[in-house]
Amino acid sequence: MGQSTLTHNFTGVMLSLFMQQFPFCFLMLLGYISGIDPSIENSARTLGANPWTVFRRIMLPLIAPGVAIAFALVFVMSFGTFASAIMVGQPSGSTRTIAIAAYAQAFEMLDMPYASAIAVIMGLFQLAGLLVILLLRKRMVTAATMGVGKR
Repeated sequence: MGQSTLTHNFTGVMLSLFMQQFPFCFLMLLGYISGIDPSIENSARTLGANPWTVFRRIMLPLIAPGVAIAFALVFVMSFGTFASAIMVGQPSGSTRTIAIAAYAQAFEMLDMPYASAIAVIMGLFQLAGLLVILLLRKRMVTAATMGVGKR
């Protein structure tokens, strides 16, 4: 059986990004979950809901805005991933990112206008992604909690 490696491949980069981003997501979602009144969950359990139903029908809609914000944070922090892709991945291969392309244009090819164009395009995609996430979050808040949840 062959030896598996976590360097110079997509799996290693994704694992390093997971280890880097998980604490932020966990702490953000912990804040949302601790803000939910436990009597809501207890009421559902008293009325006969099983744990999966309580999670799916009560907890998940109430923490959905927090999940959206955590996703936005991870999206922004991971979009321009540079260190993980350079150190764990293969910068000239399958784990080449847009940030590596901008760096290569700026400091290897010395083409600052092209590198700036790449950076601006990267920023525009990040803004567009954040706009979509925030619009979905706003919709989730009013739909899931009937306008009474956290904002």
